[in-house]
Amino acid sequence: MTAGRSGTFVRAPGAGNVLVPVSSRRAALAGVSLLTKSKPVAVAAQWALYGAVAVAGPRMLPGARTSWDAPGDPSLWQDVSDGVGGFDGLAVYERPQASRAGVAAVLLRAGHPVGFLKVREDAGELDREERALRAFADGRSPAFRVPLVLGRGEAAGGQAGRHWMVIEAMPARPARPVRRPDLAGVVEAVQGALASVLPRGGAPEDWRPMHGDLTAWNLRVCGRGLPWLIDWEDAAWAPPHADLVYYRATASAALGAPLGTLPPDVSEAAAFWAERVARRAGGDHDAALNQRILDILRTL
Repeated sequence: MTAGRSGTFVRAPGAGNVLVPVSSRRAALAGVSLLTKSKPVAVAAQWALYGAVAVAGPRMLPGARTSWDAPGDPSLWQDVSDGVGGFDGLAVYERPQASRAGVAAVLLRAGHPVGFLKVREDAGELDREERALRAFADGRSPAFRVPLVLGRGEAAGGQAGRHWMVIEAMPARPARPVRRPDLAGVVEAVQGALASVLPRGGAPEDWRPMHGDLTAWNLRVCGRGLPWLIDWEDAAWAPPHADLVYYRATASAALGAPLGTLPPDVSEAAAFWAERVARRAGGDHDAALNQRILDILRTL
């Protein structure tokens, strides 16, 4: 693979940010698996599409064929290829928020995933994620597993704004949110692993490590065993209960889940998140969801 046109794809239904390759049945299945559906009906629809492609191949994908212009220059893609031992295809996940730069892709070899690539303009995002992922021995905790880091680099030749990391890819099958997550166990595992690796900076003494994007769509079941906890780019120090408050608020806003019983001292965490959510771009496709999240946070 090189920069420039990188195969033929179909944009998957929904936000249109997932490009499913049509080069083979296996490649198309890997692309369909990239959809991060959360509501039961949507997950069922994803499984139906996955099953149709498994039986009849990529011709079952709805939508027009399109190309995709890979970012960066050939040196970036050669470095990535060297890091994973070569790949010959990809399924693409574009960030759905127009205000957030970057792209991700499942790297494929003969249709099989060999890694999950993230390309970012801000090296700090990948620094935080790499630091967090490497804090978990063998990529596991008692409550969840995380992807292993396979490679890291930046564009050669002085090209600014092209930092990349390849991590372990989840199995190429649809994943769903955990139905009854052990949030206390998840938060405990996050704090225990990150406390010694996150730079504290000027964070107050009572703040705790957080995942930074703990949501139902980032804590997912994919096959047997522990759920996967992904997307650690915002790992940082935060007020007590920050991860718990954000999980409950987002699940309520997006999925209609009850807030449940929260600790009595969540006001600082709620204000912390309200300030962050209020800064998000109003023109993004998820602006309405962010407003619902903000409304919930302001009640806590």
